[in-house]
This record gives sequence, C-alpha cells and structure tokens, in this order.
Amino acid sequence: MADRDWEAEIDIWTERFRHIPDPPAAFANAIRDGWNPEDRQALAAEAAAYAVRHEGWVAQIIGGDWDLVRLDLRDPCGACVRYGGSPYSLSGATPDLPPSPPLPICPSCRHTLNLLTPFFMQSVGTHPEDLAAEAVPYEPIED
Repeated sequence: MADRDWEAEIDIWTERFRHIPDPPAAFANAIRDGWNPEDRQALAAEAAAYAVRHEGWVAQIIGGDWDLVRLDLRDPCGACVRYGGSPYSLSGATPDLPPSPPLPICPSCRHTLNLLTPFFMQSVGTHPEDLAAEAVPYEPIED
C-alpha cells in the first residue's frame, strides 16, 4: 500500500463531510469549531497506525490463502454506512465480488475486513455464490 498523506486527507475529508450527513465526531467538531492542531495531529497519527495494522491483517489473510471478507463497521458515518456488511474479494479469486475498499476509508474510520470462512457462511446459511447479490462496490467520493 502506498503511503497516504493523512494531513492532506484530513483537509479533503473535512470538505467532503460538509456535504455528507452524519460525519464522524472528529470531523463534525472540526466543521463546527475548526481543527485543534493537537486533535488533528493525533487523528493523522492514529489513522497512519491503523492503516499499518490493517495492512498487516490483510497480508495475514492473503498469506493464509483466504479471499472472502466482509466489511464490518464500527461507528459508521454517512460515507461508510452503505458498505457495511458487504462482501469483498481480497485477491480477485472470487470474480463476482468487488475488491475491498482501502482502509481506513477516511482518517477517522476504524472499520475492518473480517474473514468469511466456509464454516461461518454455513452457520448463517450463506453460500459463496450468494455473496455477489450482497456486494456493494467501493466508489471513492469525488471532490
């Protein structure tokens, strides 16, 4: 994964969230009161650390020869809520499923990709061929 410029992304997402209902609390506060430099720096550092951890998690999944994942949301905002519960293919081995979104989607997201193992899918009565109907392709928000 390419290094992301979190400071620049915070600026971009601040403007995006002005027009998206239900922004994350950090952005709602910044839109209302302006960015506190310490809060902004902390958000950028947390986002960078989360991206590194998540990249390691995805590498483990792919290294274990797993492909199917689901995006599980933690504190969804107006930009992410539509992707909650959607299945994705990490490697493209499941051609009917879209690739996963880059995580974190925005600097305040702490969503995760969780395995969709055969055992789990069997326990909830889902089959791999059923997943395509539930998939929501990730579409980056344009400026």
